[in-house]
Amino acid sequence: MKLSAWLAAGILSGSLLTLTASAAALPEGWLLWHSYSEYSALDSRLYLRSPSGVVQQITGDFIHAMNGSFGSTPDQIVFMAIDSAADEWDIFCYDAGTITNLTKNSGFRNEDPKWSPDCRKIVFKRGHWDSAADDFVYDLALLDPAEGTVTMLTDDRAEQAMPCFSSDGSTLYYAEYSDGIGTIRRMDLRTGGTAAIFAEAGVTAYYPVAYGGRLYFTAWYSAGHHADRIMMYDGEAVTEMPFDSASYDCSDACPFGGGILYSSTQQGSYDLCYFDGEQSVPLDTLNTGLNELGACFFASVRGDLNADGICDAADAAALQSWLLTIPDAALPQPHAADLDHDGRLTAADLTMLRRILLP
Repeated sequence: MKLSAWLAAGILSGSLLTLTASAAALPEGWLLWHSYSEYSALDSRLYLRSPSGVVQQITGDFIHAMNGSFGSTPDQIVFMAIDSAADEWDIFCYDAGTITNLTKNSGFRNEDPKWSPDCRKIVFKRGHWDSAADDFVYDLALLDPAEGTVTMLTDDRAEQAMPCFSSDGSTLYYAEYSDGIGTIRRMDLRTGGTAAIFAEAGVTAYYPVAYGGRLYFTAWYSAGHHADRIMMYDGEAVTEMPFDSASYDCSDACPFGGGILYSSTQQGSYDLCYFDGEQSVPLDTLNTGLNELGACFFASVRGDLNADGICDAADAAALQSWLLTIPDAALPQPHAADLDHDGRLTAADLTMLRRILLP
């Protein structure tokens, strides 16, 4: 049964569903995305797919959840949603099943969150009503979840949106809008200086994402042709992706490893697609006929049981403790421990893990 059928039956919310087929074309890891009929319908749902193909909807005291971003583990997710009680956009954190509103009752619109590389700060856009402009004014802000403090990074009439950090955390990339046209800019967080990366007359660009020393973003083909394409900036030149087409939209790039997740309207509404460096494949078991957008991927490291991003002796010790049923033994990523792929955790998996760690 396709995901759309489960949605229509009304039995997915709060439940789990195992999916296979085209989703298996992805490397092993966790996939996060949102799905809605149309933005104005306020019906967006946020989904998390595990490496084993189990899909879970992230729910809470909010509606219209979207734009999720992984933190240091796949159990740590920041996203934006409308608080059900306050009826305002807020930044929420999902941490191993516990959900916290990080900007509760702020009186502002808080959107587009992204973790810093060290996962200690969250950059986002914050909006307030400006009576002189008779509109919302949006600036960039930095949230410290541990302290609960917000530091404003910009303060001007231009709208700044969709910020993200460079891989080393020294630079912010973001979209800046003037007269309805978006450009891609960067900010040096050490000096506060800013510069344009992509600014083409009459062409809107948005949704920057940094990965591996490169910057990916979405932009129109031209001022007269508004189909979206995904562009890549390597520090010198801007180039298109091989899967781009002037006949449909490609947007919301999520680069990782040697591939890119993105959304495409090739078949009508936005579908999730995966480009492995040679060919693109729609993730048909996840696509529903609604709009699937905002993909984010957390790659699974083989043998990384404790979710620290590496496979080392600590993982072997954790698995041994778990197999010996030592009290408080925990495996944050049990799927990474099933090295023989038999669906169970046994001494055979521990033996394989020890072999992996041999010099």
